[in-house]
Amino acid sequence: MRHRQLGFTLIELLVVIGILGFVGAAAFAMLGSSLRLQGSVQTNTQHIEQLTRAMNWLQSDAEQFVNRPIRDELGEPEPALEVSGQGFSLTHLGWNNVLGAQRSTLQRVEYRIVDNHLRRRFWRVLDRDQDSAPVDQMLLNVEQFKVEVLSATGWHQQWPLETNFLPGESAAEDAPLALRVELTTETFGAVTRVFELPSVDQVSLLGASES
Repeated sequence: MRHRQLGFTLIELLVVIGILGFVGAAAFAMLGSSLRLQGSVQTNTQHIEQLTRAMNWLQSDAEQFVNRPIRDELGEPEPALEVSGQGFSLTHLGWNNVLGAQRSTLQRVEYRIVDNHLRRRFWRVLDRDQDSAPVDQMLLNVEQFKVEVLSATGWHQQWPLETNFLPGESAAEDAPLALRVELTTETFGAVTRVFELPSVDQVSLLGASES
């Protein structure tokens, strides 16, 4: 009588090892793919949050624009809204003062590309001197930043126009009506938003009471 063979043969062991190796490799590949997908989702989520934050800043500043010209650190006048090249600066209302500091609730801000980042810069005073240090906020990575101003005569890449460049001209016929900004990023491509500006007469009155 032949005894029944117990255990596995060498061939069976090799087959089992091969199957386990294949399953392990597949599981490792799936884990790697899952981790890459998770990392991609986290990166895209971060980019969305940064873009949303930047657009919220732009909208808040533009929609609270006030016709309050300023003087720079050299004493030179700057208009309430200035657009040139790949950036702009303006004066706006609504700077929160929860600590009750001795300052205006108006704020001067500037948006510009610096080292492929959109930078929001503001000053703690409107009319600066040479000791007035700015505060910088880097909002997000950008490839391009375009700004245009809408007036009754159309869209303009420069502001003020030559016909209304004088600081403090609150009743200029060709007043700014809206800002159009276009942000180009590697993740989302070109994203365009249009922000309506308050009427010049309205913001002049508000600015006079806040300055």
